Amino acid sequence: MFNISLTKKKAEKTKYSINAAVARKRLLSWPNAWLLWFCQCVNIALISLELSPWMLAIITLCLFWQAFLFKKHVANDKQVSSSLLAIIAVAACIAIVISAKSLGVLASMVHLLCISYVLKAFELKKRRDFYQLWLLGLFVLAAALIFRQNLAFAMVSFLAIIVNLSVLLLYFSVNSTTGLDDRQANKVSGKFAGKPVIDVSFKKSLKESLHVIKTVTILVLQSMVLAVVLFVVFPRLAPFWKVPLANSATTGLSDTLQPGDIANLARSTELAFRADFNDGDIPAYSKLYWRVMTLENYNGRQWTRAAKFRQHNAYEVKQPLPDNNLIDKSVPVTSYQVIAEPSFQRYLFALGPATSADPKLTSISDYTWQANEPVNQSINYSMNSYLTASLEQDLSITSARLNLAYPKNSNPKLEALAAQLQRDYVNVEHRAQAILEMISQQNFFYTLQPPLLINNSLDQFFFSTQAGFCSHYASAFTFLMRASGVPARIVTGYLGGEYNDKSANEETAQGHLSIYQYDAHAWSEIWVKEKGWLRIDPTGAVDPQRVNSGWSSELLQQQSILNNDFLSLYRFKQFEWLNSLRLQFDALDYQWARLVLGYSTKQQVDLLKELFGKMVPWKLALIITLSLVLSFAILMLIFKWRDRDKTTAKTLTPWLVLYLKALKLLAKQGIIKESTLTVNAFAKQVRQKHPSIAIHFTRFSNTFNLLSYQQLTKDEQEKLTSKIQSQYRSFAQATKRLKS
Repeated sequence: MFNISLTKKKAEKTKYSINAAVARKRLLSWPNAWLLWFCQCVNIALISLELSPWMLAIITLCLFWQAFLFKKHVANDKQVSSSLLAIIAVAACIAIVISAKSLGVLASMVHLLCISYVLKAFELKKRRDFYQLWLLGLFVLAAALIFRQNLAFAMVSFLAIIVNLSVLLLYFSVNSTTGLDDRQANKVSGKFAGKPVIDVSFKKSLKESLHVIKTVTILVLQSMVLAVVLFVVFPRLAPFWKVPLANSATTGLSDTLQPGDIANLARSTELAFRADFNDGDIPAYSKLYWRVMTLENYNGRQWTRAAKFRQHNAYEVKQPLPDNNLIDKSVPVTSYQVIAEPSFQRYLFALGPATSADPKLTSISDYTWQANEPVNQSINYSMNSYLTASLEQDLSITSARLNLAYPKNSNPKLEALAAQLQRDYVNVEHRAQAILEMISQQNFFYTLQPPLLINNSLDQFFFSTQAGFCSHYASAFTFLMRASGVPARIVTGYLGGEYNDKSANEETAQGHLSIYQYDAHAWSEIWVKEKGWLRIDPTGAVDPQRVNSGWSSELLQQQSILNNDFLSLYRFKQFEWLNSLRLQFDALDYQWARLVLGYSTKQQVDLLKELFGKMVPWKLALIITLSLVLSFAILMLIFKWRDRDKTTAKTLTPWLVLYLKALKLLAKQGIIKESTLTVNAFAKQVRQKHPSIAIHFTRFSNTFNLLSYQQLTKDEQEKLTSKIQSQYRSFAQATKRLKS
């Protein structure tokens, strides 16, 4: 009997070794192959918004192709011919080269990385191929973080990192059990080429994968201790290279404006920036005109920035406010901090005329601000705005000529109306008010779905369709003022913002403002002698609610229908509990942007000064060293505690755990086992005190003795373990009846 059992075990071991060698030939175990495929899907999904539709289609087909081959159990070295892979790779590269001009350098590099990542999975023949594929996945994940760093994306990326590390750990845990090196595995597997891989049930595969994911999650969470310490105290070094600008990744406003442009942008619920007012006094909604760009050129179809503002590194720079206004105590100042989201453009956001001492910013002579570099990650800056200060009381001849120009006979009806207004209203402000009254009294309509205009004709809009968004009304008003002899221009930016009090703390009861892309707005400015540039918003004439308090219910309904973000909770704002959840998460994301993404070198130095006093090199080195030592000490304690728990768990066998539970049940009945009593002696004592439960406990004790002291095979041990569990349930029920 013993010889038969030994022969059986030897045969099973030999069979497993052969199957393991075959698995090495295929390189991946069955659960690891599917986990790797799932990992590829996750990594590609995170960067999918930056890929062109044609590239997404190719990648999707390749992923489905891989899944089909996995399901058919096709060996890695017989999946796809090298010639076919080469053809696909060359075709994809040609398509990327053709599209490079529109994509930009960064997007082209991302496309090349993604197609390489997917095609590499078809040629996993050696261990180094697996390592290369795994590293490509990490590069794809890192590339996705270039474009988005908000809290939600960071959480998803954290889960993706766990999946990537789980693939690596599962690969090592499976291959380390074969007991063969590469040469031996290839020699054995050569005799069994083409045979199925280890036949593992789905349930067992899933259990194994979940166990690996759990292990990786624990390890990553433990490593977060060291990561947090390094983030807080380690010197923040400048990047060794700059990320190239991606043309296709730019978001937000453009430096050109046509009727209907901002209406398209208003369909997006993507966050543009946040503002936190230092003194806790947020201006009224009608004062929240976030200035971004001034558009002074008009060619009859669209408005554009002046040439001096469109040239790179050739901006006309000066302080937006003259010194006398800065000294004038009658001009109140509004201080606030802005956290701008990545837009891959240079423009920034400020309320009216503003000043800032931030070296990352550049002041432009049209009272706007720009970053020194494209905003490819969240940027935090401080501003001081003077909302009641005048803008450019003395208008230069060049600026006046620029803001009076318009193509003659481009809109003859509006030109005729402008000539009449010029005759009827000598006063410039009265003339502007007459136009606003004309808009408010006639059948003009404010909508996100304006009818198309032939050649962007302002005549057609003003006299025929009379339905449009802010850009329509600002364009028509500005044209009328220019045609009537008044310098005028269009300003684009954002209006208002959503107040969120969930981020209020104990120091200040004030929350923050979140400004989204749907808050994009356009308004007009006219120049009045001795007053400078005055802001005139024609939208207030057709829809006063939009200017004074926000969107009307009709516009909100249109925006919800046209919203292009299907995953946004904005769609469910009418549900109070969902809206509260959305605001709460927005508050968390705001703190993430402020404390983590906005953690600059200056903030790090200020924090260390506050904690440890004046910073000198030796003190900084000591702080870093002690922090690392403390972190490693904490990690060692965690590992030691975990190992102790594992040792304890291994010492307590399942049947011993059940026996201890049985002793607790008997202790409640007044029967306590002395340490000197054997299992059988204690069972005899139970029979004497409680005969009604004696038979159940005796059977349970006999099985416990067999499991604890008898030499058993694995099958016999499993059967007895199942038996003792059933006996324990019977004993527990009998004890419960005895108690009642």
